Amino acid sequence: MSDLEARALALFDDYVDLPPPRRAAALARLAAQDAPLHAALDRLLVADAADHPLDNVGFSDLLGLPGTSEDPAGSDGDGDGEAASDRIGNRLGPWRIDRVLGTGGMGTVYEASRADGQYEKRVALKCIRTEMSSPSLIDAFMRERNHLAQLEHPHIAPLLDGGIEADGHPWFAMQLLHGTSIDLWADQQALNLTERIRLLLQACDALHYAHSQGVLHQDIKPGNVLVAQDGRVYLVDFGLSAVMGGTEGGASPRIAVSHGYAAPEILAGEASSVASEIYALGVMLYQLLVANWPRPLLPLHASLSRLPPGKPHPPSVLADAAWAGVASQRRCRDNAQLRKQVRGDLDAIALKCVAAAPGDRYASVGALIADLHHWLAREPVAARDGGRLYVARRFVQRHAVASALAAGTLLFALVAAGAFAWYHLRDQQESRDMQAVSTLFEETLGAATLSGLAETRPSSRQLLEQTEAHLRRLPLASSPALKARALVSLARSYAVLGDYPHALVLADEANGLLADDPVLRPETHATLATLLNLQARHAEARDVALAGLQQITTSRHKADTTSLGLLTELARAHWGLSDHAAAFETLAFVDGTADGLPAPLARTTRIDLLTLRGQWHAQLLNLGDAHRDLRDAIALAGADRSPAADTARELLSTLLVREGHPQDALRIAGDLLASRQQRLGPTHPDTSRSLRLKLEAALAAAPASVDDAALRHAHEAIVASFGTHHPEYARQRLLEARVSARTDLAQGIGYAREAATLLESTLGPRHEATLAAKETLATLLLASPTGAIPAPPHIEDAIGLLQEVIQAAHQGRWPAPVARLALAQALRLRARPQERDTPSDDASAERLLQDALVEARRHLGADHAITRQIRYSLMARPPVRERSAVPDDGNRASTPPQQGL
Repeated sequence: MSDLEARALALFDDYVDLPPPRRAAALARLAAQDAPLHAALDRLLVADAADHPLDNVGFSDLLGLPGTSEDPAGSDGDGDGEAASDRIGNRLGPWRIDRVLGTGGMGTVYEASRADGQYEKRVALKCIRTEMSSPSLIDAFMRERNHLAQLEHPHIAPLLDGGIEADGHPWFAMQLLHGTSIDLWADQQALNLTERIRLLLQACDALHYAHSQGVLHQDIKPGNVLVAQDGRVYLVDFGLSAVMGGTEGGASPRIAVSHGYAAPEILAGEASSVASEIYALGVMLYQLLVANWPRPLLPLHASLSRLPPGKPHPPSVLADAAWAGVASQRRCRDNAQLRKQVRGDLDAIALKCVAAAPGDRYASVGALIADLHHWLAREPVAARDGGRLYVARRFVQRHAVASALAAGTLLFALVAAGAFAWYHLRDQQESRDMQAVSTLFEETLGAATLSGLAETRPSSRQLLEQTEAHLRRLPLASSPALKARALVSLARSYAVLGDYPHALVLADEANGLLADDPVLRPETHATLATLLNLQARHAEARDVALAGLQQITTSRHKADTTSLGLLTELARAHWGLSDHAAAFETLAFVDGTADGLPAPLARTTRIDLLTLRGQWHAQLLNLGDAHRDLRDAIALAGADRSPAADTARELLSTLLVREGHPQDALRIAGDLLASRQQRLGPTHPDTSRSLRLKLEAALAAAPASVDDAALRHAHEAIVASFGTHHPEYARQRLLEARVSARTDLAQGIGYAREAATLLESTLGPRHEATLAAKETLATLLLASPTGAIPAPPHIEDAIGLLQEVIQAAHQGRWPAPVARLALAQALRLRARPQERDTPSDDASAERLLQDALVEARRHLGADHAITRQIRYSLMARPPVRERSAVPDDGNRASTPPQQGL
């Protein structure tokens, strides 16, 4: 062997395991530096890439399993491309195939678009490769489709449709993802180790959920874990999935294996298990940490020789041998720093995942998730049995500042004495500052505002502006925490007045003042997250809540009101982002965490959680669940009518109107109004809101009882309490719109338009209250006074508003049968014929009514008034002249249901 060949062979192991993009870049650099060495190394790599006779044999064939041998004839690359391209332009069900996205060993995935004109949608459509079709492949394909149908998780691409081709081969459509494999995406974004672990945790959550549903994925590898442009991870390709403990109708043999990610027992012919999937996750962890394999990667035919697997290398050892780009892609200055960050806990976690014996690995993906979370929080991990010294060291790392102060006190007693004197002087200054701020708040807003009492009357805008001006003139440079608390109190008061933008500015300023205070800063994060959620800026609220929770894990040992508040805002953010499962799961976690609070506080927390969950169930039209949660919240508050459950009573009154029980709703609203009048007084904002709620219930129960005098009294109370720029004023205007439209349609439309505009400017265009106002406005626009022309003059505006509501409901994944019914009726009124590829209004209305009937039957029941009206509209289109004018009460089927607050 020549010296050149020896040098090339020495470099071979470093280059052969690199992903293709990295290998190409490394080879280009080598070619520029040493062309002869590059040529010799390239010859070795080309020879290694050549197929071995056993590499293309199916895994089951190697094991001698029956019924899986396939004829490879005609399966060359060109034939595959021709077979795949033959489908382009054809239709499968309602989908038109547009282009090939990719071809695997079992199927071809196409990009397809909705072809029936009902709505626009692009999906990933998967079909069996006809040239490779066999009973085993069809069985595996059907298992994939069945398993996807039963998996609903935010990190698993959902199944949308499915069917059978004319030749009998099955197909299915799923969410179209434009993603990148997790390892390549992490490298492209130059994520550090913490960010990579958080990325892997999303995949672990998805796999843990699949296991909880009894489904094994059986092909975990980076190519099946995709990261979308927004950073969300998706677990895809359940083509090899199986049911734990057996499958439908008997055993399903494994028909393929992913080289490098298959556990030793799989290569030995044993059945898949949770342990084998944890092994694959461990290999992915190695790739994310050090871009290497736990054991030297052998050709597949050598791996199947059933020789005992070698001992895996710790990631920290592999970090030493990594090429320089690996460290820089993980934001480390060199391999030594990468080794230091990986050594210890991550070594232990990775080695436990890829242990040779399945029994030595984690018992479940949940256990792996727990250890990864412990590593993120700098807590002891279960995989590393380090004893008391290890636990103590972890404690010191979590509390580095406190530990450093303690060590400094012991080593530098004299300096500590001087520091004590300085702190004493600083405390005196802080006391003077506190007295100045307290005096300011007492003279302007009152002491109750600073203390945060919930039942105090909010101050006027003039007083708030005066207080803020005085606060900024106080010399508080030495007391940033005190100034931050005062700003947060002002932010909350501005939020009560509905000035969310300015409240957000103040909260953000307070957050900046506490940049170096990890103990107090989470409180401002909680306020920021609340304000962002109020304005439907849910993605920002999620990030702020997560940042606050991350700081809490390093500075606090037990759950408190701040951590629970952040978790609750995180749940609200998940809900606003349509991640309903994560929202409910977060609420459940908060409920369990509340056990560590004092009993009265835990009770209040559970009342709030039940109320919030009931509100979400109501939005999903899970009326039975919503009814149960709200009544449980009221029952938990006790028979003394504790104000803690007042919000639950408000929502229950609204829900009873929606369910068709206005008299019960009126009774609850009346009791709540009387309670608040006695407890808070007749001019308190909560009392004013209760007055409006009672009128809404009365409008549904006895429309004639809601006269101009009652409306005027409620209007004056709302304006006195909230002003004319608050969402509560918009809700009062909606009530006035429904009442006024009975006698003056134009005035009712004006009130509804004013309410929708105000809600959009304060809460955002996608907030559920804004959408409810737009639905009410559309209903009034569709109504015509007696003798009007067949189509209302504002029908195009109404159609646009209803389409916006339905689109938002679709994106938010909540049902909207009433909006669909209203839009169908509007399209029938407009009744345009079919033009080119656009379906006629009548055809679109028919489809909308069918969808609305499915939603109404599922969520409201077959005998609900809404369901009956939809069914009637489907059976026979009534003449236009029989269209009713504006509904005269809140209990008619055509009236949009009141949305949750």
